[in-house]
Amino acid sequence: LVSGPAFAQDNFSAVYVMSDNLGDMGFNDNAATGFARIEKKGVRTRLLQASPTDPQLWRQNLEAVSNSGDWDVIFTGPNMHDNLAEVAPKNPDQMYVFFDDELIEPNVLSIKYAQNEGSYLAGALAAVAATDTDNFPLSSGMSKIAIVAGMDLPIIQDFILGFKQGATTMVPDIEIQIVFIGNFNDAQKAYDLTRTAFEYGANVVYNVAGPAGLGILKAAADSDKYAIGVDSDQNGIHPDNVIASMLKQIGNSIYNSIEQIKAGEAAFGTVQVFGLEDEGVALIYNDALVTEQVKAQIKAAEERVSSG
Repeated sequence: LVSGPAFAQDNFSAVYVMSDNLGDMGFNDNAATGFARIEKKGVRTRLLQASPTDPQLWRQNLEAVSNSGDWDVIFTGPNMHDNLAEVAPKNPDQMYVFFDDELIEPNVLSIKYAQNEGSYLAGALAAVAATDTDNFPLSSGMSKIAIVAGMDLPIIQDFILGFKQGATTMVPDIEIQIVFIGNFNDAQKAYDLTRTAFEYGANVVYNVAGPAGLGILKAAADSDKYAIGVDSDQNGIHPDNVIASMLKQIGNSIYNSIEQIKAGEAAFGTVQVFGLEDEGVALIYNDALVTEQVKAQIKAAEERVSSG
């Protein structure tokens, strides 16, 4: 367990090696907010974007910044596990922060999010929205909802597990479709699969698909049904149809981890988990669509999660 040295406050630097681009209105854009906040405190930052279809470039970027010696800490995220597992041990004096995944190495701080907790609230809301036609007039009242997800990965199964638990807490016999796109970038395929889920009777679809999720939200608007956004506040994208967003507060965790590292208090070689209690995840409502009465129902469900 290495906490690392305390750093001079005025010349600290952090770079984010991406396996994707900004502009997803979700995961990466949320991460960017953390770097923007810490930049205001004098930290030098850089975000290295890359095409999601060019894994060779991801690796080259990670090796280049690791070999440059220019950065106090290198951030990277999903899709980079194998690259980081190769590069980090070769650069034992370089510090890395790996978020939304984990790699146990003495120079890596891993950050994960209790997306199951946030998804529990999303599932509870989806079940209520599907069956309460007074408060949610676009619903048919049938207890059918769906998740459209990028790929069948352990982290996505964590979303699904929480969502199912939350939904069945509210409506025990609810029917939940699980649909996989096969990637996180094909917004058109996400759109088509979501349209099919609505045709099959789903009243609410939960977006767990990264950049492809913009297709899910558009399908909800075009089908005149409801959706729940993910990673960032997506409520404004289709404000008549997106009832809430399950935020992973990636930006907050990036900001907090840089502060910890600068103070010499970061626990490298471990995994930190941010959940509901420390605002690592949160459900943000579209106030125009979700009444105070419905929020109170979800709040009761949240208290059950917080109390274990």
